[in-house]
Amino acid sequence: MSKIGKKPIILSESQKIDIRKLNDENFEIKGPKGVLNFVLPRGFKLEINSNILKVVPVDEINKKNKPLWGTLRANLANKIKGVSEGFEKVLILEGLGYSAEINNNKIYFKIGRSIPVEVEIPNNLTVEVKSEKGRSLIYVRGIDKQAVGDFAAKIRKIKPADRYHAKGFRYFNEVIKLKAVKKAGK
Repeated sequence: MSKIGKKPIILSESQKIDIRKLNDENFEIKGPKGVLNFVLPRGFKLEINSNILKVVPVDEINKKNKPLWGTLRANLANKIKGVSEGFEKVLILEGLGYSAEINNNKIYFKIGRSIPVEVEIPNNLTVEVKSEKGRSLIYVRGIDKQAVGDFAAKIRKIKPADRYHAKGFRYFNEVIKLKAVKKAGK
């Protein structure tokens, strides 16, 4: 048995979540933040009892569907959380002269190159930039956890914070162990 797959997803009464079956495999999850689709592969079914939701295997558990069971349950829980609360990733851009600004659905970064780096913001995400104390905070928000994480990773990949000066992008809770800068001669 899958430990994660067996756990039920409990919907609170305050959450206005509507799960609608489109056909045998496709479900639509609608909440106050938006709508997401969920594909349930063959061999599994959804059991909905009042405010308890379970992903249950139809056949016996085998090597093929046991790991998939926990993954399906986790993905469904993330989609339900996304349409009810949403997801957010916060990135910090630190460095002397480094800055970020949003213009025409694109985000521009000045990170020590001759021209600013531009990244197009996907339609299903909202991005906000705040400047404080010589650094820029970039807030990436959306209802799809994977899309939020992918876009935040794409931004971070442009210039990850280095281990000598901590200049560049890092996640809000990320701890970077700084290395000592080598001294020239003794």
